[in-house]
Parts: sequence; structure tokens; C-alpha cells
Amino acid sequence: MRRSMMVVTLLFALLALPALASAATFGAEVFGAFNSYKMTDVNDAVQGTNLDQINHGFTGGLDARLWATPNWMFSAGWEPLFAETKDDATGDKLNVDGNSFQLNGAYYFPMSEKAKYGVGGGVGFYSLNGKVSSTSGSTDIKGSGVGGQFLGLAEWTVSPGFAITAGAGYRAANIDIDNSSTNATVDYSGFMGRAGLAFYLPTH
Repeated sequence: MRRSMMVVTLLFALLALPALASAATFGAEVFGAFNSYKMTDVNDAVQGTNLDQINHGFTGGLDARLWATPNWMFSAGWEPLFAETKDDATGDKLNVDGNSFQLNGAYYFPMSEKAKYGVGGGVGFYSLNGKVSSTSGSTDIKGSGVGGQFLGLAEWTVSPGFAITAGAGYRAANIDIDNSSTNATVDYSGFMGRAGLAFYLPTH
């Protein structure tokens, strides 16, 4: 947990530096998301059991946003990743939840309308916080690693200081499980789609 907080602090510190040097626009975004997951090792492990494969999940997250120029936007955010399968008859459960802390940069093409369209990408730090449990006991699933993502992005200004946001792209994040005797991983790689609301502080 302490390591994750250090990552978040570093990401927000990186965002703050340009703001000190110029009159940038600072804001925040809240979003909902749908993600697909590769999960090769996880799904191999549930074969022959009554547990379903884990192929996708719904989640949400928060971003701090900084428009350094009218075309360049940088963001630092947190996205929890929910991935679980359960056998209701026996109570057996496999949970491979995680947390993603992302740093992104995006370029939006010059537009004269209130709609903006662009492309972006970045890196993310991932930490596993899962568990496999059954009637015989439970075992934590821990690990951490680095991934990356790229997206097509859109933003529609509704009123000064308020906008609707959307994005779709691909995530590459295959995270090693600590102390795995088979070198198993939790693979969050796959499609990522999101829609949200952005709020901006007034500029002077």
C-alpha cells in the first residue's frame, strides 16, 4: 500500500511542475470503464472446475488532468481492476483484483468546435490484491509490475469548466504473481473503454 501511495504522489508531483511554469488548465475526471482481460494463466487454472473464466470486468476511476496547451493534455489517475469468479455451490472463489496507477499524455487535433479528438498513451504501475479461497483455506495473490496503454480520445465541452469524455484503446499489462512456483501471471491486457465527466478550475 505504501508503495502504491508513493507512485500516486510521484505522478501528481509530475503534473504539478508544468502548472508552476505556465498558466495551464487544471481539472479532474471521474469515469466508468469496461475492460477485457487476456488472463491466460488464470483461465488455464480454472479449467476442469466449476469456476467461470475471467474475460472482462466493469470498473471506474479518477484522473487529475492538466491542459498544458490547447492541444496537449496530461493526466495521472487511479483505476481499480475488478476480476473475480465464484462457484456458488461450493463457495470456491478466485479473485485477481488489482489497482492501476496511470500516467498519460495526449495530443488533441486542432478543432474549431467544442468537440476535441485526439490520441494518447502512457505507462501504468499495477499492484495485485487478489485471493483464492475454498473450504480448505485461502491464499493471497500478490504482485506488482509495469504496463502501458494507448487510446483514441474525445472530449465534448458542455459548458465552461465541464465536459463529457470518452476513450477506447488497448492495455498491455501482464503482472507476475509473487512466489508462484509456475511463474504464473495475471494478464490484464486487452481492450479498454471508458466514458466520464471532466471538471476544470477557472483560468485567469
